[in-house]
Amino acid sequence: MDNISNVIYVDAAYSYSKDIGQTKLAPHEAYGYVERSANNIIIIFIKKRGSDNSLTIAAGEPIIKGLVLPDTALVSIASAHKTDLLKGIAIDSSVAITWRDVRYVANVSEYECAVMNTKGIVYRIENDHIVIKDPQTTRTYPNPVKNHPEGEHPTYLMIPVSFITGVSATT
Repeated sequence: MDNISNVIYVDAAYSYSKDIGQTKLAPHEAYGYVERSANNIIIIFIKKRGSDNSLTIAAGEPIIKGLVLPDTALVSIASAHKTDLLKGIAIDSSVAITWRDVRYVANVSEYECAVMNTKGIVYRIENDHIVIKDPQTTRTYPNPVKNHPEGEHPTYLMIPVSFITGVSATT
């Protein structure tokens, strides 16, 4: 597509507060050239003059600057997303959650979301997100594998339910 589009999406959010209070997924907004690649949405902010975005992606050429979103990040999909993955998960239980994350890209030929693995304590489960207390998150894809976020350790993490691909109990 060669038109600039407005995309409204949700993303995971970290909190560094001692008490998180009420939680809600905040909508984010991006403008750019929009393409789809498998189960990802690519928003290209800057493109080569005269290039066709779908051909750029098909040829494996780098995205100059943009975002790669899970297709379930779109507000219209995320708000209506239903899953059985969280059934039987109790508040205050220890869990490991695998989830797909929004990813900023610059000058790379990668068109897939980041894959994250978070371990922590279930603090709250809402219709559209889960809140994890004392999260320890590792980005497992793409390489290199590294802790996320870098720096200060967050106290809470809100993960959109629509991003979750797996949940397991831990000890």
